[in-house]
Amino acid sequence: MASNREMQNRIRTVESIGQLTRALQAVSASEVRVVKALSENTLPYTTLSWQVLTDLYHEQEFYNQIRAFQLPDVSKDVLIVFISADRGLAGSYPVNIYREVNHLERKIQTKTKYITIGKKGRDMLQRRRKNIIADFSELSTATSFHDLKTVSEIVIDEFNQERVGQVYLVYTEYESISRFTPTTKRLLPFVDPFLGQLDEKEEKHIRKGGCIFEGDPQVILKSLITRFIRMELFHAVTSSKASEHTMRMLAMNQATENSEELLQSLQLKYNKIRQENITKDILDIMGGSAVHSDE
Repeated sequence: MASNREMQNRIRTVESIGQLTRALQAVSASEVRVVKALSENTLPYTTLSWQVLTDLYHEQEFYNQIRAFQLPDVSKDVLIVFISADRGLAGSYPVNIYREVNHLERKIQTKTKYITIGKKGRDMLQRRRKNIIADFSELSTATSFHDLKTVSEIVIDEFNQERVGQVYLVYTEYESISRFTPTTKRLLPFVDPFLGQLDEKEEKHIRKGGCIFEGDPQVILKSLITRFIRMELFHAVTSSKASEHTMRMLAMNQATENSEELLQSLQLKYNKIRQENITKDILDIMGGSAVHSDE
């Protein structure tokens, strides 16, 4: 049986762990609110971008000249933008999102190259000797879609220079505090039927009329595609970050509850050992007194 000193040391250790998990839980809860708001605030801009792109898609003279509107070239490599966790203690989050990447690779069955955002995903890919052409792990805490300018430029350049035939985005979609789904989305090209890429929430806002463009429509279109890709990346980063913080918050909450239960159990054991020692000391004293009385 453990001594009093050993039990006291264990109790102090568990108390320290409980303080740490509570602090991590509080930090994660605060971060969830911030990145969740950022993700939600991108929806109006993304919706409007879809509206304009949809109008341009129906202009025959445009989509025949823009590679983003043409069918994918399945003979070329595929570029995957992989957004994962930046830190640990987030439960099964890193494993779940990597499974999504594996599923995509098996589905497309062609050579792949990667752009990584998030240290955990980058490390997993490196261990499996995947082709990583760019790493932006430091951008996993991006707070503005301007932070993703370089990433979007690489994506568009790889596609426009025909080094890749398709670009996919793999990230975790934050839906609620209890639901976050590993998601695969094709960024490029915008294949026919174009409206098939719109989700129900966005499709409701599509205007039935057309757009009136001033200036060169080709210039407008290229600029719009660049901005739209960047906004999609920003939404994916913030949504993934909200999911990561939520899973860490839930994991730390569970760890805190476990530490409290363990601490209670240790305290009971400590009290029991302490009481047994006190009882033993009393019996020893009483036994010694009886001996002296006999003498």
